Amino acid sequence: NEHVVQQLEKLGGEIWLPPVSEWLLYLNVTAKAHSLRNRRYGNVFKTMVADLVQKRDEHELNKTFDGTLVNHPEPSIEETLRMAQPYIDSSFEGEAVLSVGKCSDYIRKGASGLVNVMPFTCMPGTIVGAVMKRYREEHNNIPFLNLAFDGQEETNTQTRLEAFMHQARQYQRQYQVGDRTSR
Repeated sequence: NEHVVQQLEKLGGEIWLPPVSEWLLYLNVTAKAHSLRNRRYGNVFKTMVADLVQKRDEHELNKTFDGTLVNHPEPSIEETLRMAQPYIDSSFEGEAVLSVGKCSDYIRKGASGLVNVMPFTCMPGTIVGAVMKRYREEHNNIPFLNLAFDGQEETNTQTRLEAFMHQARQYQRQYQVGDRTSR
């Protein structure tokens, strides 16, 4: 991804990334729903136990960061899915629904811009990029940058990142949302 995070930080951005635990906890939510639909109640119980253990472990790890992270705490998976709801229904499973919901979380916490980094031809990433037109219109046209990488270095990435950061600073001044740029 051409070190996008480091490049944005060099340009003055504060970068927020979704935690890996988000995906793991999302898998629990979908596994539980599938098991309930298929009346596999033993699997529902196993998933609920795994979810409780993972959330307990996450809570213990998060204690280290209490009070030090601007974008803490993380919303529950159910809340993230609700935030995505106006744009992507939770029945459309996968990364796209999480990404859109996470955009709403970041905006709520004061983000001045959003970046969607994805592998070239990634379907969930492409869906997020398409949904973001309406999303941006409904969120004061927050700066959004869609970056797809195919393993080959692009010659225009730096220029695109500089333009994005310029837009994020303008947005930040206009909406007085603090000094943070997200994802």
